[in-house]
Amino acid sequence: MLIGEIIFLVLAFFACGCLLCSPYYVLKFFAFLLRCTFIRLRKYGIENIPESGPVLLVSNHVSMIDMVLIQAVSPRRVRFMVHNNVVDFLPTRFIFKLLGVISVPNTRHAKAMMRFFDDIRNRLAQGEMVCIFPEGTISGNGNIMRFRSGVSHLLPAGVESSVIPVRIGMLRGRLFSIHQGKLRFTLPYTWPVDISIAVGTPVDPNLSAFMLRQRISELGADAEMGPQPGELPIHTAFIKQAKKSPFKKVFVDEAGGANNLEMLIRAILISQKVRELNKGGVHVGVLLPNSTVASSVTLGVLMADRTPAMINYSLGQDVALDSCQRAGVKTILTSRRFLEKIKWETTPEMICLEDVAPSITKSDKRKAFLTVLFSSWRSLARKIAPLSCFNLRHQAVLLFSSGSTGKPKAVMLTHRNLNCDIYAFIRVIAWTPQDRIAGNLPLFHAYGFMIGVAFPSVGNTLVAYVLNPLDSAGVVKMVAKNKITILTATPTFLQSYMRKAEPKDFATLRLMITGAEKLRPELAARYRENFGRDIIEGYGCTELSPIVTINLNNSIFDLGTRADRPGSIGCGLPSIHIRIVDQETGVELEPGIPGRMQVKAGIVMKGYLNDPEQTALVLQNGYYDTGDIAYMDPDGYVYITGRASRFSKIGGEMVPHEGVEEAIMSIRKRENREIAVMGKPDPKKGEKLVVFYAADDFIPEQVVDEMRKLQLPNLWIPKPDDFIEIDELPILGSGKLNLRKLKELINELN
Repeated sequence: MLIGEIIFLVLAFFACGCLLCSPYYVLKFFAFLLRCTFIRLRKYGIENIPESGPVLLVSNHVSMIDMVLIQAVSPRRVRFMVHNNVVDFLPTRFIFKLLGVISVPNTRHAKAMMRFFDDIRNRLAQGEMVCIFPEGTISGNGNIMRFRSGVSHLLPAGVESSVIPVRIGMLRGRLFSIHQGKLRFTLPYTWPVDISIAVGTPVDPNLSAFMLRQRISELGADAEMGPQPGELPIHTAFIKQAKKSPFKKVFVDEAGGANNLEMLIRAILISQKVRELNKGGVHVGVLLPNSTVASSVTLGVLMADRTPAMINYSLGQDVALDSCQRAGVKTILTSRRFLEKIKWETTPEMICLEDVAPSITKSDKRKAFLTVLFSSWRSLARKIAPLSCFNLRHQAVLLFSSGSTGKPKAVMLTHRNLNCDIYAFIRVIAWTPQDRIAGNLPLFHAYGFMIGVAFPSVGNTLVAYVLNPLDSAGVVKMVAKNKITILTATPTFLQSYMRKAEPKDFATLRLMITGAEKLRPELAARYRENFGRDIIEGYGCTELSPIVTINLNNSIFDLGTRADRPGSIGCGLPSIHIRIVDQETGVELEPGIPGRMQVKAGIVMKGYLNDPEQTALVLQNGYYDTGDIAYMDPDGYVYITGRASRFSKIGGEMVPHEGVEEAIMSIRKRENREIAVMGKPDPKKGEKLVVFYAADDFIPEQVVDEMRKLQLPNLWIPKPDDFIEIDELPILGSGKLNLRKLKELINELN
């Protein structure tokens, strides 16, 4: 008899024995099968489960196999509470009955609910361990949904019960779920599927439903703070992908691009030159437009065990070079042709690629090719980048903030920071290897670097570059030519793209994501009318690698067709925890109350280079303070109300500039950004509002009258004399308002 048949019979007999014994062994057997086939299960904090006594586990719900996963890591038998709609679902009814789940009745049936509560209390009083999924249903997109209630009403009186949070995460792919009354299986895109179970310490049984949800969200951030299975630094991941699929084109541009093998050889040759030419320091400046040359240079710098400092040329030469000097950048790789285009003068630290290329001989190219050909990806990585090839804590990039409110800060991001964001992003957008990304945002921008260099290197996903992100016709042509599926832009950039685009040009897009500024309702409505889909609004910042939230639809099966909560920036991506705290006390707030928005996750930057004081101001107890004022709803969706720095204190009251801007834009109903609100010192009230506008048909008196009709607070309504016309609003290369320039205009007024 074949060995396989023997194993099959052994498993069959074992299964029959389990079925005849108890649901506990059935779950254990299912868990054994899953772990032997396609699941790699990691567990944290199992020691927090008491060996005896009543325990109520509170868990998020991401898949039909959650019960199997929890029982797989629990040393004790767990009785699960499952809503009767799921228990009675025909395809799985027999399995749930077999597993002995406790059916949760409909809340409309009062007597049934009373019997259910009594049953749970009795079980806990007898020392059992029970698990509840407070979401009531399986998450449609992997995020934690609203918890329907707290748990204090389930606990028996007079009996000390432990309430322990459990977080299930790292489901790359949905696996088993229910959608529109049908059992759905989504094929995972990694094998095995990485799943983590994190068990927290006991929490206060009287916590509100929202705070329970928050504790599980934080537990997920803690569990995925460190390196994950199979995780590699960006340049090492690219080496692995290039060896795996050498002839696949991942990086393409207007010149056609190069396949992985060509890109790898280029990067190796550049890394050798960087070691020769670098004039000292760990940071090497990269001053190039979006192109395959820029990405190969960036990867080459990483392979030389250095860190690329992506120079923000939109700031102008003086500001950009001053930032480099403060960061200790002594070598800048650039192109003479590009310098001429942006009208910069050559400086001593600049090394032009046109001068380096002739020094690379055919012999150098042959050696690089043979090294790639006859080396495994691991040995190749060790040869090329011995110091950083497997060091996820190594700095991956130095990015300069936009400097919209002052001098640009140098933000240090590690490979772990970027990978954590990539993994979270992949999970919620239902990424597949067939996806194609638009490389329209400049690589010196945090999102541009992540989506244009890091993501393609790690995910082997095609990115198509456009030299100039302001070239609307070029972007539209690139999207249509390369059949792009994911496009990201600021609302200002998107508006110019839409003027050039026909519906057929964006036919392949499944996700249109905007960020950096508020999405205007008129623009969102026109996009849906023209292209049949919603714009998905997101939020991020350079210090957070940068993506924090995306306002996706609740179900991945309807992904990209509509935004879930208009006006919201969405909820935190998986493994990213967001909290809102009181500005004065720092105490976490309940939903609906505005406060400072803080983020905890593996995406939080290493810090600001050479600026420990500023780093200490924004990084406290593992949280990054974004400086944004926001509130959360009970489902965890975040609504930004303004920047802490964009408030004016008028007569003792805090007036949000963005709130006033939004009110004026709702009156004007224009897609273009045509106003900006700033504060100006006032001897009577401390400050007053000033509105800069750039529109020929803008009549301040009419706008003020309409603002009064909206019954806005008087402090929110500027006087007509405080509306100032300017030729155009100052906009940064990232699409954001140049607040520093606006402050200069205010100073001129003073």
